[in-house]
Order: sequence, then C-alpha cells, then structure tokens
Amino acid sequence: MFRPQTAIFRCIHLRSCYTALSLKFKLGRLVVLNLNVSDWCSANSMSININKTNVMSYSRKTNVLLYGYQLCRTAITRTSCVKDLGVFFDSKLYFHNHVDFLYSECIKLLGLIRSITFRFSSLDCLYVLYLTLVRSKLEYASVAWNSITSTDSAKLERIQKKFASVCFYRYFPHSSYSYTSALERLRLHPLSLRRHLLDALFFIQVYRGLKSCSSLLDNASLRVPTCHVRDFSTFSVRPSKRHCPSSRCALATNVVGKDLDIFADGAVSLNHILQACTEPFTVLLD
Repeated sequence: MFRPQTAIFRCIHLRSCYTALSLKFKLGRLVVLNLNVSDWCSANSMSININKTNVMSYSRKTNVLLYGYQLCRTAITRTSCVKDLGVFFDSKLYFHNHVDFLYSECIKLLGLIRSITFRFSSLDCLYVLYLTLVRSKLEYASVAWNSITSTDSAKLERIQKKFASVCFYRYFPHSSYSYTSALERLRLHPLSLRRHLLDALFFIQVYRGLKSCSSLLDNASLRVPTCHVRDFSTFSVRPSKRHCPSSRCALATNVVGKDLDIFADGAVSLNHILQACTEPFTVLLD
C-alpha cells in the first residue's frame, strides 16, 4: 500500500529587519515539521522514499537563502524544477520548462497526425485528432501556468498556426492563406484567448461554489462603486496582486462579465463564454 505524493510548503518572508536568529527560527520550524512527518510515517508503518523526495525554494530574487533540509537523518536533494500533476514548476515560476515540454510533445504529435492523415479526404478527422491529442495538452491545467511570457505564448501559438496551415493548404488550396482567416474557417480561436477564458471560467465556477479554492477569493472581492463611473468591473483586484493567478482569473472574469451574466442560473461552459463575448480580449492579450 502506497501513500500518494505529499507536498509541504511554508512561506518565509525575508526582510532587512530580520536577524540571523529569527531566520534560523523560521527555518527551524519547517525542520520540526519535517521531523513530525517522519515520526508520523514511522508510527503508522509507512516508509518514506528519500530518493524521490526533493526540496525547492520559490523566489525570483537574485540572492536566495538556501537551507539544507534533512528527513530521516538524510539530506534532501535540492532541485530547481519539479513535475507535479503533469505541470513543470521551476523555482522562479516562469514555466519555461513546461512550455518547452509542451512544444516538444505537441509538435511531435502534430507531425504524426499530419503523416497518418495524408490521404484523408475529410477535414473532420484531422480536426478531431488535433482537438483530442494536441489542443487538450496545450490547455491542461492552464490556470496554474498561464502567467507565461509573451514569447512563450507565441511559441505555443505556433503549434496551432502550423495545424491551420496544414488544413488550409490541404483542403482549401485555391484560397489565400492568413492565420486569421484560417481560424474563422476552421472555427478555432487563438490559444492565448482560450487560456484567458479558461481563467475566467475557473473563477466563475469557484465563485459559484462548483469548485473549491478558497485562496482564489482572497485577492478579489465584489466591487461596489460609490458613484456612477465608467468602470463596470464586477470584481476589484488589489494592485499589488495583479500578477498572481487569483488576480489574473479575476481580471479575466471582469472582461467576460461585460457580455455574460455570470450570476445567472444554469451551467456555464467555455462555449457559452465564447458565444457571449463579442469584444476582443485586447486588455488581456496585450
């Protein structure tokens, strides 16, 4: 009998007023927590696989305070990237490794689909294969890693551009090709737009109680303007938290809320949001 993967996390705020003694105390509390976990596993006859145990410090600072942790009197290996539930998390949360992995996997799948469907006369088969095998990977857990740079976003968009060009030149050879016209004919949307809509969909589901994520609502609250203003945003977001996933989802919901009643009864899906949104997501795509 094996216990699933477990993660222990503690936020350590490093400030100039902290002394070496106070920092040692904060780091020591995490060490005590590790010892308690070790004792609990021993008391319940459960062994810990030290070889699969890693420690990683999340920080975007140049000088990061690194502390050597031990578990079961054995030093824990420190790493700068870890794969958790199919997503590669790096120590700076830039998700470059995850984007590189997605691009490598999806471009191979797209090449395989292009080869095996060379003699297919139906566009629907190629379309279904792309949606099932490629786009599903590109959108998996996107709420967690959608804070990627514009360069990484353009890199992922190149995969759909390649698919659109294959479909266009194979089934519409007499039409002039452009990525925008190809998306309209193939009934597709830019991947970056879909990721932002998935952010909004996740926030709406959490706000309605369909999904549980209490931390998502900590950085956003209902906005009640004191007077008549031109800003019709439904949720207010703290300025200092605009780059965190919670605020990103709230900002996406504010754009969606202009064309969709997010408080209406009935289920809300990504297709409902795509049909309701008439204005482009210029605020989110910049």
